[in-house]
Amino acid sequence: MADILSEAEFTQHFHERLAPFDIPLQTPEPLIVELHYGDNEPVLSIPLKGVYEQYVKEPSQLESLIEPYATEISWTVPEPRYPARQIFEKTVPIMKDVMLEPVTQHGKTTMLEGKEVVLKLPKGPLLIQELVARPEEQLIVQFVLDLDHEPIELHRGDVLNCFPDPAQIATIAVQNLGKRALESGLTTRVFKVQNFQTEPWLVGFRDREFDEYVASLVNVSDVMLALERNLEAKDGLIVIIPSRDQMLASTTVDDQAICEMWLLARHLKSESRYPVSGLIWRFNQGEITAIQTVNLQEEKDEK
Repeated sequence: MADILSEAEFTQHFHERLAPFDIPLQTPEPLIVELHYGDNEPVLSIPLKGVYEQYVKEPSQLESLIEPYATEISWTVPEPRYPARQIFEKTVPIMKDVMLEPVTQHGKTTMLEGKEVVLKLPKGPLLIQELVARPEEQLIVQFVLDLDHEPIELHRGDVLNCFPDPAQIATIAVQNLGKRALESGLTTRVFKVQNFQTEPWLVGFRDREFDEYVASLVNVSDVMLALERNLEAKDGLIVIIPSRDQMLASTTVDDQAICEMWLLARHLKSESRYPVSGLIWRFNQGEITAIQTVNLQEEKDEK
C-alpha cells in the first residue's frame, strides 16, 4: 500500500495538477488553494479538507478525486474572460422555449457522422434554470451578460470565481433586471383584440432597448407585485408572455378571460421571432401561484 500523502503533500499535489492552466496559485495553508484571476477580481478559494478526508479513506482514488476540480478550473481558462464587475452588474435572465429555440447542452449525447458523442463545451455548462417542462413547452431561464444590449451566453467557467455556488447567479440576475425596471420605468396600455371581451394590458419598458427582457419580468416578484398594485388587481393577475418582448396582463381572472388569454398567447407565440410561452401564468402578491392551460387544470410552477 502506498504511503498516504500528508495534508501539505496533498495540497502540493493539487497545486501541481492545476499548474498547466497558468493561473496564479497560492497555498496560504495546507488544504487551501487560492486562484488569482487578476487585479480587482475575486479570488477563488478552494477548501480541500473534505476531499482530503475522502482520499485518506481511499488513497487509490487520488486522481479521480482531484479530476472534477481540475475540470471545473479548466473551464475558467478560455477567452474571452469577463470582469467580475460586469458579471455582477450586467447579468440578467432571458426566457426561451428550448423546443423552438434549442441551446447547446454540455454533456448532452448527440450523433456526429454516425457516431455517438458527448458534447463538451470549453467553458462548461450554460447557465440555465428549468422553469416549465411540459410535452408542449420546455421553458428555461438562461442567464446572459447584457453588453450594449446584446445578450452573451454565460457558462459555468465565466462565473466560477464570482459565484462558486451556481444558484447565486439567479439571485443576482433577477436583482439586476429589477433595477433596470426601476430605472427605466414600465408602460401599460390597453391591448384590444377583436371579438374578445377581455382587454389585457400590454406591459413594456419605457426604455425600448430593454424590450428583449420584458417576458423575463415574471421572475421579478417585486415588479409583478408593483404591477398588480398599479393595475388595482384585487384578485391577482393572469399573464401571458408569448415572446421575449411581450407581456400582457389581465385583471379579469374568470374562465372566459383565461380562455381568451390562452388563445391570444398561442397566436402571438406562433408569430414571434423569439417565442416564449403559450401558457397562462397566474400571479398573486407578486408570486407565481399557478400555470394554466385552456382546460383550466392548474399546475404549481416547478422552479
